[in-house]
Amino acid sequence: MVTTHTEGPIGHLVIDVPGRSMNVLDPELAHALDEALTRLVDDEAVRGIVISSGKSSFVAGADLARMSDFVKPGVSQADALGLIGLYNRLLRRIETCGKPVVAAASGTALGGGLELMLCAHYRIATDDPKARFGLPEVGLGLLPGAGGTQRLPRLIGIAASLPLLTQGTSLDARAALKLGILNEVVPAGELIQAASRALLEGRVKAIAPWDEKGFRLPGGDAYSRVNSDALMAANASLHAATKGNYPAPQAILRAVYEGTRLPIDKGLKLEQQLFVKLVQGAVAQNMIRTLFFARQAADKLSRRPAGIAKQSVRRLGIVGAGFMGAGIAQVSAAAGIDVVLLDRDLATAGRGRDSIAKALQAEVDKGRLREAVRDQILSRIEVAADHSAFGNCDLVIEAVLEDFEVKASVTRATEAALPAHAIFASNTSALPINELASASARPQNFIGLHFFSPVSRMALVEVIVGSATSDETLARSLDYIQQIHKTPIVVRDGYGFYTTRCVEAYIREGVRLLADGVNPVLIENAGTALGMPVGPLTLADEVGIDVLHHIVSLFRDREHGRWADDKHGAGNAILGRLELAGRFGRKAGRGFFAYPPGEPRHLELGDLDLSVAADQPEVGQVKERLLYAQVLEAARCWTDGVIDDAREADLGAHLGWAFPSWLGGPLAFIDTVGITNFVQRSDELVARYGPRFEVPGRLREAAAGGQRFHAVAA
Repeated sequence: MVTTHTEGPIGHLVIDVPGRSMNVLDPELAHALDEALTRLVDDEAVRGIVISSGKSSFVAGADLARMSDFVKPGVSQADALGLIGLYNRLLRRIETCGKPVVAAASGTALGGGLELMLCAHYRIATDDPKARFGLPEVGLGLLPGAGGTQRLPRLIGIAASLPLLTQGTSLDARAALKLGILNEVVPAGELIQAASRALLEGRVKAIAPWDEKGFRLPGGDAYSRVNSDALMAANASLHAATKGNYPAPQAILRAVYEGTRLPIDKGLKLEQQLFVKLVQGAVAQNMIRTLFFARQAADKLSRRPAGIAKQSVRRLGIVGAGFMGAGIAQVSAAAGIDVVLLDRDLATAGRGRDSIAKALQAEVDKGRLREAVRDQILSRIEVAADHSAFGNCDLVIEAVLEDFEVKASVTRATEAALPAHAIFASNTSALPINELASASARPQNFIGLHFFSPVSRMALVEVIVGSATSDETLARSLDYIQQIHKTPIVVRDGYGFYTTRCVEAYIREGVRLLADGVNPVLIENAGTALGMPVGPLTLADEVGIDVLHHIVSLFRDREHGRWADDKHGAGNAILGRLELAGRFGRKAGRGFFAYPPGEPRHLELGDLDLSVAADQPEVGQVKERLLYAQVLEAARCWTDGVIDDAREADLGAHLGWAFPSWLGGPLAFIDTVGITNFVQRSDELVARYGPRFEVPGRLREAAAGGQRFHAVAA
């Protein structure tokens, strides 16, 4: 795990955790580092120490699996302080060991990895453009707990450190050098020699700047004009962005503001106290479970059927060269797959390819893509107007109009040209796969692959398994999703599947609020205050009123009971009036909002025969209705068997419709408030607002049994 050796007066400490592709900081590594450091410090012949990695990266960060240690039953706040204190004692010991220490990074150093570098007296890295240096803990609801909030401001100044701490910004080696985080950047083959040379030439002091008498913060303390302005600006922007739902950014600001006014040891203790409060809170635990572990499992294809050889798609066919089809073609070609893009004629297919070329050129213009790469991607995309072009495709995805007859026709024509092994997938967002597969001559090879718009930026693919879909078809489809660097969740068939049902629930409750006389501005503000990226009326315009009304009609035909009757009440009439008026949303220039060319959009509801009630609800009541509508729909999907994996349900909510990450996901939210409390509150909402808030019977039974969706830390 940690080895030591000497070369003349230089002691080398090499980190190489066995069984891992990257080093991660955990208690075992901390103890091993401490023992190795002791050996080198006690060796009188050693005049300086180099800490390096035996892997291509330095240290990727802390082992997030150990974050559950902080919330295990019986773990007190004092116990938790002891757990995080282990790392701080180690890093402080390195810093004050009495011998100059150089941290030599062969690659990425994030989180605890960068904190380990910051405690060294000199920092050097290889000139690798892929290597990243940063403190991303805020993205998981935490703050850097091993000195990051104290050493970084003392090294580069408060104002310069705030974006890295509060936004989790990471840098390449050259940017880190320019900012003063690194002292040198050298070619990879010269890393260890350069680190040793810095020690031998006496360029490294055996004391950190903040331990020297008379130390002053670079750029002044928190009261200086520049830093005071930076702190106030960060506070305002963070509040606007987080709506107060995420405690980590505010804790980071407090750690920087108060901690940098204290001696380093007291500042570190303050940081540890704030870290423990965050890590033991529901927000951080929910975010870690969903954003890290659930996504890691999905990306590793944890739902892939076993015993089936891994396969790659060499040639992909796409039916429909519109926005979605072109997007799928672009990401597939970028992953090295040859693509045939087919539409009703070559001109239409060509326009789809042209749109891809335009999107790629925009990336070139922004400096994100080299021209040679653009040309390679485009060279892999050919256009066609005849299904015979699919003769040697491994997979064909249809992305045509959401209409049963249109899709059936495409299915029959495509399958007639496909080789026997090929998979046919529908990109439908709502139409049941079993019903679509009824047009297939080989339903075992039929599956749903629901991409999200815009495909180039949205990570999720919702994989819908029909009753006849074979395990091999599922396995190969998951292989393709991994091949194009997307994240899959696997769901069972049903109207709207999982994500579309929950998105519709959010929008539908927003429209119902409007029908109930709630001020539309309050509705929109409540949605964003909850943590949704946009309000429900804005989202309705983005989806398209005509598309939304079609989805609602599809759902209405398949939903039954008092809750369904109430769900499809007054709000549907509003959607119908908008559609009759040709107000289809942003694409038409009018929906709930008007979109005048060259001017800001504005609400335009005066001709919809709506009235705003004199007495308006509190914003918290509106937020609750919007939240419970989504969570209850997720619970119905679980009851219906559409989703059966709680981790994927929460991950799909986050990636699919941007459900607030601070809540972890719909099922995590139920666990957080307690399933019994959730059922009780839903019953109260039924009494107040109507039966659409009814809890499905299976959830009520689960509440009676004290069930949780996610296991507690053992």
